[in-house]
Amino acid sequence: MIQRLLRITLALATALLAACPGPAPSEEPVFAPRILSIEAPSPVLLGSLLRVRGVDLDRLGPEPVLAALEGGSALFTLALAPGSGPSERLFRLSRAALDALSVGSNTLDVVLEGRGLTTDRFTLGLVVASDLPLELDEGLSGAVHRNDVIVLDGEGFIGASEGEIVLAIDGTFTRPGLAGAPVHARLPVALAELSDRTRGVVTLTTELGGPHPGELIGTATLERTLLGAEPSRTAAREVALSFGAPELFSFDGGDASVGRLVTVRGAGFLGGSERPSEATTIRLRGRFTPRDGEARDLDAELVPRFVSGAEVRVVIEPEVRDERVVARLFGAQRGVFEGSATPVAIAGRDEVVGATVPIRLALGAPVQVVSLRFLPGYYESLARFGLGAAEDEIALRIVRRMEEIYEGVNVDVRLEEPSDFDASVTTVIEIGGPDPNGNGLFGYDNSPGKDVSNLRMFDAIGGANAETQADGFPGFGGIFVESLLYFSSHPELPGAVPPSSPDGDPLFDAIFDPVRARPARRAELQGEGEPARLDAIERAIGAFASIVGETTAHELGHSLGLARPYGPITAFHREDDGDGCVMDAGRDRPLAERAAEPGAARSRFCDDEPAYLRSILAD
Repeated sequence: MIQRLLRITLALATALLAACPGPAPSEEPVFAPRILSIEAPSPVLLGSLLRVRGVDLDRLGPEPVLAALEGGSALFTLALAPGSGPSERLFRLSRAALDALSVGSNTLDVVLEGRGLTTDRFTLGLVVASDLPLELDEGLSGAVHRNDVIVLDGEGFIGASEGEIVLAIDGTFTRPGLAGAPVHARLPVALAELSDRTRGVVTLTTELGGPHPGELIGTATLERTLLGAEPSRTAAREVALSFGAPELFSFDGGDASVGRLVTVRGAGFLGGSERPSEATTIRLRGRFTPRDGEARDLDAELVPRFVSGAEVRVVIEPEVRDERVVARLFGAQRGVFEGSATPVAIAGRDEVVGATVPIRLALGAPVQVVSLRFLPGYYESLARFGLGAAEDEIALRIVRRMEEIYEGVNVDVRLEEPSDFDASVTTVIEIGGPDPNGNGLFGYDNSPGKDVSNLRMFDAIGGANAETQADGFPGFGGIFVESLLYFSSHPELPGAVPPSSPDGDPLFDAIFDPVRARPARRAELQGEGEPARLDAIERAIGAFASIVGETTAHELGHSLGLARPYGPITAFHREDDGDGCVMDAGRDRPLAERAAEPGAARSRFCDDEPAYLRSILAD
């Protein structure tokens, strides 16, 4: 019964976070993607990768194509290759593409296409070859560790998409006090840089005699097979390598906290998904002193996440004890560990213990990391506001607005997936366009129930939550920017206005009509234009980012256990209307406050909310 009442209260409360749609997008795309650069090896071969960098590439959808043009038609098209990043796309040269080109220098115009959008033409120069000379300039020598990455100089290095190239090492590995053992290893070689065929990189794995310290004497040869070609190899070069035990160089634990990934740098670390029988552990011995307790001895073994032979990351795993989130390793939320750390490299049944070093790890207050995910619908709705060209600036301002509201507590808002914190302390908030629940809400926290004390630091505000939907209430969560258009006297959205939408406010049209009627252009965002026009664009950008940032901060507040954290479990908003209070119900939050208009109350947390937030997210 209590759970059902909670659902009802949540549904009614969030329904007050009204929404407001807007005008149809301009027929001329103001946010068309652009190619900034294309990187390719020289010469290119069958299977060579082209790295295309640009802006707004996500507009092209998940499977854009790269088209080479001849006149008004496509000479050839290339499909997307694996490994693409947020602002770059990789494309692999096909046989059809090479057949359309000639051996030697080629100049062609290319475009990216997808979702009905096409970039402007980009002029690309390619040198095409059917074969490459292969050469290894010198051998390998010196003091090294397992999984060190070595740079090889020579000619004719290739990428994995162009064929196979390995460093064949033959010789003898001798451990101190033992007889030598034969080594016959073939280590994969990768391009050091996509566009440079004179340098390759190779990792000195345990294939070279196992995990132990010792001496490797022998020869090295490059062996290569291009796609569709015969194998080739270089002359042998000398190898004289001295392998050492694993070492710890630094333990970046000065600002550790629950859920943070503490970076440990060193050499000789083993592990990785490709070598499941190998691992690295770190033995800790010393004393931990909690901030509010007595010091105690600690003897533990950590299993960090493998990054490379020179880096692993220790996760300060969270655990709930006595209604608090604490570090599982230390049984406390804050404190200081002082002692020693010893690396241990493991390969199968073999263990190699490295030197012990002193360390100090300071465990600080928890940090609530917030990862914002902008959905495709968000960008489509942004165009209805006339602000499609300003997406990057708006995203930065949304983050700034949220961090201003949460000033004084450890809320860390990110636009990209965090690499320094674990998912266990990362709340994901999706920012989309229309309200998928059909209620015209600005935002909806669909995480399961009021989380007083923020014991659940991994909420997902977005997508569909089956638990929330179980009683027939809205299950789709996130931020729904298109609903803001219902503030307008002319929302220009299809369908009837949802009953939970807000009353219109003339301020909205005063702010946004200038850009809805005439969308902001890139040149204007760079300061080109009449001062009055630029002021109008700046006002609209600032207001939109402020409204979305405050709405996102409000929904995050629900996830953190607000409002009335010490009140009823079914209380999600403040009881009365306070000036600038972020956790007021939607009807009590005027547009001027949301938009941070001059003269409006400053957005803030009220009543017992600031003290509560400091208790869970501040030193």
